[in-house]
Amino acid sequence: MEKLKKLIVALDSKHLTDMVVLDMRKHSALYDFMVISTAKNERIIAGVLRELKDLDADPTFSLKYIEGHRNGQWVLADFGDIVVHVFNEEMRTKYHLEKLWGDAERVDFSAWLS
Repeated sequence: MEKLKKLIVALDSKHLTDMVVLDMRKHSALYDFMVISTAKNERIIAGVLRELKDLDADPTFSLKYIEGHRNGQWVLADFGDIVVHVFNEEMRTKYHLEKLWGDAERVDFSAWLS
């Protein structure tokens, strides 16, 4: 959970909104947690992209794959056990991953941000 906490704190510093963390351990053999959030504009998405790449320098993280950053609407980052989705508002509404994975338990991370 320490790795997830570091990631959430780093993402929160980038002014993302509506962040949700889903516990996927009962639903996926590929990863343990899915982080979903919204960026208000392309500049914020670009900042998140830099932050995600910077996390790769931390020995506890290993960025396996990053996708979607060219169009400024969505970023997917795969850290192996944690997958991160950052959408603009339109794409977040369109894909609505929380609904797709509605039976996944949400992780309460509010204490990590205080």
